[in-house]
Amino acid sequence: MKTHEAARELGVSSQTVIKWIRHYNIDCAKNERGHFDISKENLKQIREAHNIQPRSSARKGHIQSSTDFDSLEAQIQEMCKQMGSMMGRIAENDRRIEEKAGEVVTFQVLEHRTEITNLQKKIYELEERLAMVEEQLEKKEGFIANKKLPRWKTLFMNLWSL
Repeated sequence: MKTHEAARELGVSSQTVIKWIRHYNIDCAKNERGHFDISKENLKQIREAHNIQPRSSARKGHIQSSTDFDSLEAQIQEMCKQMGSMMGRIAENDRRIEEKAGEVVTFQVLEHRTEITNLQKKIYELEERLAMVEEQLEKKEGFIANKKLPRWKTLFMNLWSL
């Protein structure tokens, strides 16, 4: 029997049959091309070594015991609990991140308000100083306008203006 025929009967791929033959050291004859020639005895040894049911029973369907289903159901429920726990942790982390982001924004707003207040104070101080400088300038202009120039200066000024 060829490898692919044995694989069909065992319900596995031909590569799997070759791996099992090598793994379990089953003495199979090889043809002139180097392919395995599997006898009924070799097939029986492969089944016993790997404890495989015949292919015909696999076609009918293998009914698992209720304990297998119970254990699978328990595993599924446990995974659902873990998934729910993870989702809860993710939601909590999202909430914390948003809270931190809100705190950062609040801090930045307060910092900007402080900077704006300081700038407003500086502007007010500069306006005060500018008003004082303008007032002093007006006083000096008024003083210069009220001061009479000596006669000889007015004479020279009149000469130069001609």
